[in-house]
Amino acid sequence: MKLALCAALSLLLIGTAASGQSNVSIGKLRLADAASDACFANCASQNDSCKRVCPTTLGAPCQSACDSQAQTCRQSCQSSSR
Repeated sequence: MKLALCAALSLLLIGTAASGQSNVSIGKLRLADAASDACFANCASQNDSCKRVCPTTLGAPCQSACDSQAQTCRQSCQSSSR
C-alpha cells in the first residue's frame, strides 16, 4: 500500500516537473493531500492491528514496538509528501 502511494506521488511530482509549470494545479494538490491522508490512515490501521496481537504478558514492550513502527510509518508518509 505504501509503495503504491509513494509511486503515485512520485509520478505526480515528476509529471509536474516535466510539464514546466511553476504552479501546481489545485487538483494535483488535492490528490497529494488524499494520498498523504491515506498513508497516515494506513499507519494507524497497521498500529491498531499490531497492538491487537500483543500478548498480555508482554503488553507494554509489544505496544511500545508497535508505536515505534507507527512513528516510522508516519515519518515515511511525511517524507514522501514533500
